[in-house]
Amino acid sequence: MKQVSFQEPTQPDRVGTFTIARALPNRAVNAVGPFLLLDHLPKSEIVAGELPEPDGSFAHPHRGIVTFTYVMEGAMTHFDSLGNNSTVTAGGVQWMNAGNGIIHDEMLATPLRRDGGVLHSFQFWINLPAPNKNEPAQYMPVSSPDLPVVGLAGGRGEVKVLLGAYDGHSSPIPTYAGEFIWHVRIEPLATVDIALQAGLPVAGFLPTQGAVVGDTKIDAHTLIGLDAPNGTLEITNPAVEPLDLLLFGGEAITDPIAMRGPFVMNSDNELTEAFREYRAGKFGQITYPADHAAHKS
Repeated sequence: MKQVSFQEPTQPDRVGTFTIARALPNRAVNAVGPFLLLDHLPKSEIVAGELPEPDGSFAHPHRGIVTFTYVMEGAMTHFDSLGNNSTVTAGGVQWMNAGNGIIHDEMLATPLRRDGGVLHSFQFWINLPAPNKNEPAQYMPVSSPDLPVVGLAGGRGEVKVLLGAYDGHSSPIPTYAGEFIWHVRIEPLATVDIALQAGLPVAGFLPTQGAVVGDTKIDAHTLIGLDAPNGTLEITNPAVEPLDLLLFGGEAITDPIAMRGPFVMNSDNELTEAFREYRAGKFGQITYPADHAAHKS
């Protein structure tokens, strides 16, 4: 049975106007397989009219990584320099392979800014193998109904497959290093077994409440590492409300890593070239709709 190898509480940070909780990297590890970053925006009440209309000032570049956003509650709108524009609502995800360069802008959806409501989301950064860092950028939003949900034995819970596959059910999103992200939901006072590939780096994140993982009690807002000789993970929900747990992992990418700001390349020379090309305008620019308040990129 898989056991907990480390546990680290999140650390606060700022992203735009929001205070977020950074789960990865942390004091224990810099990465989990190909995953370099996990930011959690805890459940937040958005007051109607509290936030100004976006002005494009949050638009920023990426190169050499995948960004993956999961909207658990609320809605987020995306613009990018490829001309993509979409809104992802509760339960949906957006996957962006930054490849050889892209500029994007993620913001609260207009109805949420205008009318108020709840926002609760997560963003992962996933490293790309060296050859894929030079490919054209791509973007894919996937709504909640298009993501498979696998029931667990006895109706004790379910696994929503955000990325990768579980028990023969696959997300429609491409992968590069066997990476996966699962949203596990466990019924009150229930215990479930989750099948994981033996030997694969795996971590878990508890965003809202604690659990017992293996034989270890874990508090809420904690990232845990998992290791063991086989691939079975036992999770117990000790509470009288459903438990949410994000599990993610994949094969470690052994290429050298050179990381600065929003770019993750394989050498300092490649980082220098990425910044040069971005400043030269080679990542393009965002064209916002005429009725949108934002006009910068």
